Amino acid sequence: MRIAVLSDIHGNLEALEATLQDVRLKVCDRIVCLGDVVGYGANPQECVDLVRSVVWTDETGEYVVKGNHDDAASGGDDSYFNRDAQRAVRWTKDQLDPDSRRWLSQLPMDLRMEDRVYLVHSSPLEPRHWNYVVSMPDAYIAFQHFTEQICFIGHSHVPFHVAKHRYEDEVLVEPDNSLKILDEYRYLSNVGSVGQPRDGDARASYVVVDLAQNTLDRYRVDYDRDLAAEKIRNAGLPEFLADRILRGR
Repeated sequence: MRIAVLSDIHGNLEALEATLQDVRLKVCDRIVCLGDVVGYGANPQECVDLVRSVVWTDETGEYVVKGNHDDAASGGDDSYFNRDAQRAVRWTKDQLDPDSRRWLSQLPMDLRMEDRVYLVHSSPLEPRHWNYVVSMPDAYIAFQHFTEQICFIGHSHVPFHVAKHRYEDEVLVEPDNSLKILDEYRYLSNVGSVGQPRDGDARASYVVVDLAQNTLDRYRVDYDRDLAAEKIRNAGLPEFLADRILRGR
């Protein structure tokens, strides 16, 4: 089974459409999303509609977990956001129809798949607190809070793979975009951001995991960033948010 894992779309329709086109070329069986479908970008409603139309759905619902911007845009607390993020999320809330706000508010904090995969937006450590995993100590703590072989996260917009031996304490950075999943290891993978990367590479980022072949691959996808940035400006949103899309930081 091949699963495409997307995160942090942030209302960037151009990035989402380009990413989904690339996913189709990878012939994936399922698409799942780690949240922050909205926030920052100029097309929140369109991104919600598109995500809901493509993600894997079973009897429990769509396989999308809640991000902090999804939470804030559907009535949650935004008092801890910086000024630009707060301005954007309040604008976003006004662009969403009632059904989309309701859907975002009801998204689960985490999900499990195939007994091997754990999905959460921020960190397996207290997901509702929106903790970041940005260091090796953060990763070490995160491994203590899930039991599945692979945990996928987003939130920081910076992709990485780290591995931990099942019977040893050492946590190892996996430097390559592609890796082989080994039985004796567990993995924490930040899939990066579709709509607002912050690792210096402005292309959209996502991951494909193949549970049959035991492979994990990260992909980058180019898209029309100039158009996405122009839409942000035309919507009257902060210039900084348009600039971030162009710089990838």
